[in-house]
Amino acid sequence: MNTKIKSKGIDKEYLFSLILIIPAVLIILLLVIYPLFSGIKFSFYKHNLMSSSRPFIGFGNYAKIFSDPVNYQIMWNTVFYAFTANLVSSLVGLGVALLLNKSGRFTGVLRGLGYLPWITPGVVFAFVWNWIFSKNFGPINAVLLNWGWIDSPLSLLGDVDLKILGLSAPVFSVLLVRVWASFPFKMVMFLAALQNIPNEHYEAARIDGANYWQQFRHIVVPAIMSVFLIVFSISMIWNLSHFEVNYLMTNGGPKNLTNVMTIFIYNKAFVHYNIGEASAASVLVFIVAGLIGAVYMFLAKRESDYAD
Repeated sequence: MNTKIKSKGIDKEYLFSLILIIPAVLIILLLVIYPLFSGIKFSFYKHNLMSSSRPFIGFGNYAKIFSDPVNYQIMWNTVFYAFTANLVSSLVGLGVALLLNKSGRFTGVLRGLGYLPWITPGVVFAFVWNWIFSKNFGPINAVLLNWGWIDSPLSLLGDVDLKILGLSAPVFSVLLVRVWASFPFKMVMFLAALQNIPNEHYEAARIDGANYWQQFRHIVVPAIMSVFLIVFSISMIWNLSHFEVNYLMTNGGPKNLTNVMTIFIYNKAFVHYNIGEASAASVLVFIVAGLIGAVYMFLAKRESDYAD
């Protein structure tokens, strides 16, 4: 008798939990699964919004993407920006986190200010940085001219011959903004990891005569390495699908130096109405992001197993 009652109770709990998750499952199916499979399907068709004919062409859209030499530059740009912006912003985030790890009078305020770039809408800060880099009205050119360091204004977003740290000015400018916009997330994650390191570890190291670099190498690095790898993996996925900075600041130019796959997809879909080719390019980005996501899942599972 008790067994039956218990069984019925379990059935009711299961039914109740099922009812609760049904709305979430429906939303995921509608907003994630359906668009995903629709995009994969469209990638195998010559799907143009200006034509009612949509013949099946197999891998024709993919072949077209790889047959254009310009697209190889776009793919390289995508990987370059994703990896370089991610790496530099991770190092900057770690450096800022180390500076803000110690308690101080204005530490809380500085931590809040450091997070501002992350919460500022991309459209807003892209236009602000456009003004900062402006040839005729930007403060950078105004300061350089007033100090006599240059004779004429610099086109920081258009002069491909101007080099900054070995990169053309447009590439460096866009990369700088992407680093500025993404380092706060890394800062917060690293700061949380640093806060979990017991002070006793530092005290013991100082007693043993360890200097700051030795403390960083033997205490900080092992403590944050798992966080670093996971944050780096997540940010790689975000950077691969990043769009607004490159598009709003340079629209992929000049000479495709700042053009990335997301801009290519946007132009194909909403400028040329070539949904088939845009879908094929989206699938390629999805595959690369999926591989990185698999690495992230592996690292997250390993971290979970290590914590247990």
